[in-house]
Amino acid sequence: MPTDDPNPYGNYYFKLEIDGVEVAHFVECSGLKVHTEVYEIQEGGLNGYVHKRPKGFKWDNIVLRFATSSSTYLVQWIEHWLTGDYGDGVRHDGSITLMNNNGEDVKSWHFRRGWPVSWEGPQLNAAGSELAVESLEIAHEGIEVNVNQR
Repeated sequence: MPTDDPNPYGNYYFKLEIDGVEVAHFVECSGLKVHTEVYEIQEGGLNGYVHKRPKGFKWDNIVLRFATSSSTYLVQWIEHWLTGDYGDGVRHDGSITLMNNNGEDVKSWHFRRGWPVSWEGPQLNAAGSELAVESLEIAHEGIEVNVNQR
């Protein structure tokens, strides 16, 4: 029977999967965020109180920073958008998956119908010794969180 593990996970080992295929490992991920827009109703005669109701949800774009590699998957995906191919074939479901030190999946954030909205190449510096890091921003239509329990 699975139980909740109270121990925290490290945040340093994660991957991106697109349509079930692992395409890259990353050095940074942000934008795993949703917030509710609030609709305010001011009732006449009730000056000290405002009714608040949910108006809808808004998902932030996911921003991934990854080490430049010989993989061409993400470049090809971006190229489809640069050439004006906006059909359903270039929107993909994907997952950002956090792994433990044994390489086992521990938690995943699944996004629906994602597409690249921004890409930035690495900042190159001949005097440095850091990784060449690219950045990819993905818009999507929602995130579902999944905890992998053993």
